[in-house]
This record gives sequence, structure tokens and C-alpha cells, in this order.
Amino acid sequence: MKKQVISIIAAAALTFSVASTALAATQGVVEKSVNFRSAPSTSSTVYGLVKAGTVFTVLEEVNSYWVRASVNGQTGYLSTNYITYSPGGGTTAPLPAAQGVVEKGVNFRSAPSTSSSVYGLLKAGTVFTVLEEVNSYWVRVSVNGQTGYLSTDYIRYSSGGSQPTQPAPQPEAPASVKADNVIIHSRNLIGITRYKYGVNNPQTLMDCSAFTKYVFSLEGVSLKWGTRYQKDAGTAVSKANLQKGDLVFFWTSTRGDISHVGIYIGNGQFIHNSPSLDGVGVSSLTSGYWEEHYVSARRVL
Repeated sequence: MKKQVISIIAAAALTFSVASTALAATQGVVEKSVNFRSAPSTSSTVYGLVKAGTVFTVLEEVNSYWVRASVNGQTGYLSTNYITYSPGGGTTAPLPAAQGVVEKGVNFRSAPSTSSSVYGLLKAGTVFTVLEEVNSYWVRVSVNGQTGYLSTDYIRYSSGGSQPTQPAPQPEAPASVKADNVIIHSRNLIGITRYKYGVNNPQTLMDCSAFTKYVFSLEGVSLKWGTRYQKDAGTAVSKANLQKGDLVFFWTSTRGDISHVGIYIGNGQFIHNSPSLDGVGVSSLTSGYWEEHYVSARRVL
């Protein structure tokens, strides 16, 4: 892989390091701009934004969600959702008549990248045929005669040519678990998603209700696009009884006329995709503009 000039906005000098077994001469590339962090957590310090096309060296596979990497001599952590690399320098491996099943709603994409076009959302239980194992994060598949790519984080498949198998029935995840996951999905879009009214283009460009629709869909919850629909979804809940994962609604132009939506995350705060932030961020529900413009809440989990 050719070395490329890389740029990163340095926010702080790195003092954090982890002793581990390094991967031999493994390089990767950023497919979509991603935060370069001090630790493998979305709550850790952000050193800067690494731009798409940036080449990095993988030092350690922390887990399926994070890698420790070196970027222009600085060490930090990158989310695997926005990068591509081949552990050990291996190549893609075709699979013989492998089949699998979707375990959790997943985007069916035109390329092995989170910035590629989305053909549609495949629901849990959908059976597919694996055509190629691109890397440990993406597979090329055929679904009802259409070819595309799926993230391996949301599927189960066998490379042994077995017949399609349905996953064993799993108990429904508690609402509190789904709420925590929705909040994680939402936080992962900070610095990635930008706001534009009337646009529903996950993950890069969405309005407020497209954002809520998308993050809830990742937990198997179907919401219609538009605050006029979401304001009636689920069941009503009072402000005093808000729980994590509840939808919260606001007026912005005409008092009482709902035109904005976010997700309550606890401690008097909510996360939303807002034009005032030009993207996803966290705001207070107990003071300032949003407290004064609060209208109602709905529980959909």
C-alpha cells in the first residue's frame, strides 16, 4: 500500500500507551472521517479528526470495534466502523456456497464502506448467500438475487457451505439495553453526521427525525421519517418520568407546534441532530433554549 500524506488535527500530546502484541506490518486506510481517540471508548478524549484516505499502521486489535493505531507517529484508537485493514496483510477469501442470516437490522450497501450507498435495511432473520469474505468486517453477499455488502457485526454465517440456518430464538432485549445501545449508536455519529433539513442519507447527512429513525432502526425499532409521525409513536410519557431512549419533542417557530426531535440520555440531557450544532450533539433539557421549547415525549422502547 502506497504511503500517503496524512493530516490530523492534534488536540493534545499523547501520553497514553498500552503494552500489547503488535500486528506485523499491518496497514489500513480510513474510509470515512473518524475521531482519533485516547482510549477505545466513545467517551474518551478526541485528539482530532482523521480524514478519509488517511493511511495508518495497526498496532493492536483491541476487539471487533476498536484498533490501536499509529497515525503520523502518534498513537491512539480508531473505530473499526470507519476504517479498512487486512490483519496480517492477508487477501480476500472467496467462500464456497456459504450462507448466513441477519441477526440484527443492517444496511445492505453497494460497497464495503459506511460511506457507500444503502440499498435498504435488511431485517433480522433475512437469509443471504455469502459470495466473498472481503475482510473481517465486510462480506459480499447475494440477497434475493441482488449483490451487495453487509457488515459482519450484524450477521451470522458459515463458511463451510452449510444450508441456511435461522439463529436460535433469543429473548427480547430489555428496553434499558436497547436504550443504551441507541444512545451508543447516536454518540458514534458525533462528528460524522451533519444536519440538513429534509434529507435522509444515513450516516452523513440527515435531519433530526431521519437521525432518530436511523439509530432506532439499528435496534429493530421502526419509526417513520418526520416529526409529524414520530410525535405519535409509542406511548406518551411525562417530562418528570423520562427514561433513557425516550423521544423528546420541541417547537422552534410556532409555540406548541412540534418541529424538532431528540433522544433523552439521562441526567437532564438529550442527544439530537440539530442545525444549531450542524450535526449530532448533546444539549440540556433542564435549562436554556431547549427547556423553554420542550413540548412532549414518547416512549418507543
